[in-house]
Amino acid sequence: MKKEDNIRRYIWLVDTLHLAGTEGLSFKQINDKWVRNSYLSDGKDYPLRTFHNHRLEIENIFNILILCNKSTNHYYIADNEELNNPMGVRKWLLDTLSVNNLLSESQALRERILFENIPSGHAYLPTILEAMRDGNMLVFDYRPFWLDDSIHYYDFEPYAVKVFRRRWYLLGKYANYPLKLYSLDRMETIDFSQGTFEIPPTFDAVSFFNSYFGIYVDDSVASQQIVIRADDAQAKYLRSLPLHHSQKELETRKENSLFSYFLRPTIDFKQELLYMGAAIEIVEPSWLREEFTATARSMIKKNK
Repeated sequence: MKKEDNIRRYIWLVDTLHLAGTEGLSFKQINDKWVRNSYLSDGKDYPLRTFHNHRLEIENIFNILILCNKSTNHYYIADNEELNNPMGVRKWLLDTLSVNNLLSESQALRERILFENIPSGHAYLPTILEAMRDGNMLVFDYRPFWLDDSIHYYDFEPYAVKVFRRRWYLLGKYANYPLKLYSLDRMETIDFSQGTFEIPPTFDAVSFFNSYFGIYVDDSVASQQIVIRADDAQAKYLRSLPLHHSQKELETRKENSLFSYFLRPTIDFKQELLYMGAAIEIVEPSWLREEFTATARSMIKKNK
């Protein structure tokens, strides 16, 4: 059985029990839902031994504990509320993989479901997740866009994975270099190396990306307050889907509203602001306002 197939089964089981809430489900109820999902079960029963093996793998990979209430014989997810935490790594990872599962299972509707393909997420992700779980180092060949030849990495320590703008990224450590991100679609080969590692107990993936938007990491850029003025239409988009967890609405008007962010304004965040075009105005800091003004003038000049 392919590793990708097992990952789909794990995600399905977590989703199923997560939706059941604290009441949980009996194994019979789980099995009935399993059989109805012909994409995963092929119409066959869920073997009890396989179910318990999946429980253990889910705990090992995602740190999600599936327990049994002895009084009802119902299975449930311990600390189920953690999966609703919008800043939780587990919620982010499971949401992303669950969408892939759902789309794969909806073959009968494939002509009516339109989505953005993530070309780099399938081939190497199961190997990376397994290495993260077991503390195995990786070996892979990587071809950056700025090189004609690939770079060979060995004894690479995989710390975390993140998806951003249709690309999967692997955060990890190589030799004595600082933590760095590598795009999975630029990997040419990947496998386990002989070495093992232990992730530092102080490392936290959420904290690592907390002050950034996107995946461009540069600790030489200081965190600071960014204030923008958005017109009425753009303000509604920002309210419904904040750009960053630090977003605050400082002032609300019918014509426009003020929003603030506290983060490191790296290239990813600046490009996101540029994407909104004339719908926003940079209020502060002044250096960012001047930079955007220069960019706008350059675009006008090039497109005359």
